[in-house]
Amino acid sequence: MALGSASVIAQANGKPRELNQGGTSTTETVFTTDGTVPVVAMLPLASALTGANPLTAIKFRVKAWGRVVTAGTYNFTIKLYFGTSATVASDTLISSSGTVSLASLTTNWMVEADLVWDGDSQRINGHAWNQVHTTKEATGTIDNAVTAADPAGTTALGFLVSATFGTGNASNKAYLDGLQIEL
Repeated sequence: MALGSASVIAQANGKPRELNQGGTSTTETVFTTDGTVPVVAMLPLASALTGANPLTAIKFRVKAWGRVVTAGTYNFTIKLYFGTSATVASDTLISSSGTVSLASLTTNWMVEADLVWDGDSQRINGHAWNQVHTTKEATGTIDNAVTAADPAGTTALGFLVSATFGTGNASNKAYLDGLQIEL
């Protein structure tokens, strides 16, 4: 994935493979490089916070985008998480497109979140929006505030994306073409 602008401070850790939920699978699935290693954009705040004049707060944007193909009229959902686990129950949901019906087409999707972290509360808050095909979710407060984000600690801080098809079909495919963090 190529850098999108000069303000990019992190991008995904690997090339995402095609997400194909063939058969009858309707399980929410994190985009991975190989089926097990999640594609994550890591938040590199620790070095900025441990300098002689540490920041007290930082505003940043997380962007993800890609494509989706359906072979019939199927529901599709895209979600952005704070976390690094391929098991979504271990991550914190930031934003969801909600269920969008796609009728036999190839189209695109995107999600953006404008977030703020501060060193006093160790929280991440903000707002986000999603678009799948021609359906855009209104900008709103993120689904869940992150309540324990310490970039100087030992826990990895990152963002990842999942997708879900409402009906399994071997021709249903989703692609993550970009995932990055910008200042």
